Amino acid sequence: MRAAVVTGCLAALALTAGCGSSSSSMTGTETFTSGVVTTPSILNSNNPVIPLTYKGVVPATGTFPLGGGNGPSPGQQKTFVTSKGDMVLQVVTAKNVVRFLDKKTCVAQNITVVHYTVVGGKSTGSFAGATGSGVVQVLFQANSELHGKCSLAQNAGPATLKGAYVLLSGAGPMTAPKA
Repeated sequence: MRAAVVTGCLAALALTAGCGSSSSSMTGTETFTSGVVTTPSILNSNNPVIPLTYKGVVPATGTFPLGGGNGPSPGQQKTFVTSKGDMVLQVVTAKNVVRFLDKKTCVAQNITVVHYTVVGGKSTGSFAGATGSGVVQVLFQANSELHGKCSLAQNAGPATLKGAYVLLSGAGPMTAPKA
């Protein structure tokens, strides 16, 4: 009986050592964020492109065009271009909420929350073959007016960019092949 236990322990130790030394992937939480962006040329653009910093499994830098229009919808694929390759994400669910924080000053927020899965087969570089999922949130805050009155209409816009900002943040578990 004791020999069987020792043999079992040695086999388990050999498997653990083998897995640790021949692992060909990295697993962890991948995070990416723009930080608070207040640059007027970015905020005033019809297709703002914001800088992103990636940390975790694949540390990198990059940019992402927020784009105009109706926002993301389930099934769409979005490409995040980074210094370590392209990370392609597929939208699973998307929710957009527009609300006033202060009706007296017309300060409003537009919050988009997207649940995604990583599309490793279409990703490139360090993201090629990656798997995972997570959540991205884009928050835009500014005053929102149309014809001089507070409005949440889609064609409303900021009368001033004072205090306006955009913040993109995303995070989720990811496994990527070792480079």
